[in-house]
This record gives sequence, C-alpha cells and structure tokens, in this order.
Amino acid sequence: LQPNGFAAYYEENALLFPGERTRQDYFYRQLDSLLLFNYGEVNIWHVGGSHVQADVFSHQMRSHLSAIQPEIVGNRGILFPYSIARTNYSKNYRISYTGQWTTDKNTRKPHTFRMGISGMAAHTCDSNASITICLNTNEQNTQWTFNQLQILGYTDSITCYPFTVWGTDTLRAEFDSVAQCYSLILPTQIDSITLNWHIPPHSGFTLTGLIPRHSNNGISYYSSGVNGAAVPAWLRCQDLQKDLQHIRPDLAIFAIGINDAAVPAGCFNAESFKANYRQLIEQVLSVSPQCALLFITNNDSYRYVSRRRMTHNTNGPIVQRAFYELAKEYNGCIWDLFSIMGGMGSVDNWEEEQLIRHDRLHFTHQGYELLGDLLYNALLTDYLTHSH
Repeated sequence: LQPNGFAAYYEENALLFPGERTRQDYFYRQLDSLLLFNYGEVNIWHVGGSHVQADVFSHQMRSHLSAIQPEIVGNRGILFPYSIARTNYSKNYRISYTGQWTTDKNTRKPHTFRMGISGMAAHTCDSNASITICLNTNEQNTQWTFNQLQILGYTDSITCYPFTVWGTDTLRAEFDSVAQCYSLILPTQIDSITLNWHIPPHSGFTLTGLIPRHSNNGISYYSSGVNGAAVPAWLRCQDLQKDLQHIRPDLAIFAIGINDAAVPAGCFNAESFKANYRQLIEQVLSVSPQCALLFITNNDSYRYVSRRRMTHNTNGPIVQRAFYELAKEYNGCIWDLFSIMGGMGSVDNWEEEQLIRHDRLHFTHQGYELLGDLLYNALLTDYLTHSH
C-alpha cells in the first residue's frame, strides 16, 4: 500500500506467532460461536499509554468489530471522567461533571488513591457532585445503549452511594459484594445518565471507572490508557486484577512499552521489562486462564532529552525482540508495528505524511485510525485463515 507515494510496509501487516497459536485458535472458536450461532460473548481488553488514552486507535478497532454483524453489538467499554483530571479523552462519547473532585493516576509516585482498570481515580466529598455520561454523540448514532451501570470505586461509609433520578423515582446503586462494585439496574435501555452521590458529612467516594452494560451478546472492546504509563504504572493499580473480573478478557492486547523504552541507549533493561510484563500477564491469566495474548511492538519514535529537545530513540529493536520473547513464552502473537512502519528511522517518513505528530512520538488522528484499520485487517485475515 503506497498512499500518496508513502511506502508503508503493509506486507508486514500480519499476526505473527513465535510459539504455538493455541490461545489464538481458542479465541477464534469463541468468535465462531458468537458470529455463527449468536452464542456467548467476546471480550477484548486493550491496555497502554497515550496511544490508548486518546481512544482513536482503540475506538477504530471497536467500531470495526461491532460492524462485523450490526445486530451483534457488545458493551461500549470502560469510561472515566477524564475532564476532571484536565486531560484528553475520546470525543466519541460525552462526559461532564459538577462538584469538587480530586484526581490521581497510576503514573504518579506516590499516588493518593487506590486505582484499578482505568488507571485513574477521582475522589469527592462534595454532596453536589455528579457525573453525566452520553454514549452517543449525535442523533444519527444510536449504536451504544445500556440498562446496567457498573460503578467501580469505593467509600469508607455504607451511607455513601451513587444514585440517579428516574422520573419521580430515585434509583440507588447497590453494592455488589461478589463483583466488588456498585451496580445500577435500569428499567429500560438508555444511552445517557446522570449519576449523583449521597455523601454524608466526613465521608467521600473514590470513582475509578464506569462500565455501561446491556444483556445482549456481542463483541465488547474495553480500552485502558493513561498518558505516560509504563508497565510498572499498571502494576501499581491495586484493584486491576479485581476489576478484570468484570470483563474476563478473551483477548488481551498489550500496547505498553513506548514509555518504558524512553531512556538513553544502553539504559533499557529488557529483562526487567519482561519481568514486569510477566506480572501483568499473570494478573490477566489468573482471571482468564485461556485468554489470547496479542503484543504490539513499539512504534519507531523520538524521545525527550530535555523539555524542548528530542532525539531518535534507538531502543526500538531491543524492545521489539523482548516482545517476541514474551510472545513465544506465553504462546501469544505479535503485531509488529515497528516493522510495519519500516523499522529504524521510519518515523520521519510517517511524520512527513502527517501520520505522526511533529514530536515524532504520537500519531495524528489519521495515523491512529490507520493503526486501527491495520490491526483489524491483520486480526480478521488471521481469523478467516485459521478459524474452523
């Protein structure tokens, strides 16, 4: 593929298996059950840093997968009120808030609040606090709906709880001691809601995520991204393994590594990188033992050497090799973005084509959409080739 004369290495756009492909084939059998017989559900978890927080790449994947069979649409995914933290978030849904909130994220050391699968936390003691979410951003798009809302978080008081006003009724979110979250059951399918909090004096609530759900079968694509997050940042999320129980991923897409590798040449420790990744992988497998594992290699990039100066990051091939070794060890697969881009030095070509921003680290909106298209094509091609 050579749009506008730009030579991207599309012959490299495939899922690669350094070891066995048993996990991936099991995942495809689950897809078969859903797509052919409308039986069961398929859950995908995509975790990373700023490439994922923007939710352009991941939402492109979500949109493609939900369009395979339009009548089979899964859950929208994990939401968080990023605007409270004054940071970027996906504009494919709307979220607003009232009241006073204090935020935290997994990249901070030390952090103030316990976190989970979103990698973020928002704490309030304000009795006027509220969160409003709307899954569909325009009247033409009515794809996403829910009739249950799982509210991830915690409080130090049993009299502190989320609720919503439904007509003349007040619907209280009940704490589910098994799922370890607050659950709000709604009488009908909706796409928007306002959550309020009953907060008594000297109490507070820490919100760590929102998962809108419906009861229909489908492919659900959950994404978790925090700007600047390396693997150790996700290991600092004490409630991550607990929260993974809510989605029980059938496929985990690991896209963490660009921040781990943002160090001078010779300073990246591949063994420590793999050891950290093993801890994260084991958390996933403790919840979903047969989960398929897909590793995305780092993009070719620049790294900061000061606030205003960047240099080419030469750690790309070392990280690439570490991902291949992890994939072989866990019988996972590789989507080799580093090779698809063209390897060392290719980031300059992508920047010239306006697919990478001028920092030569982050992709443009068009670039992230292209990544979503490429990964979807690689996944679908492999599925059509190897499903039974």
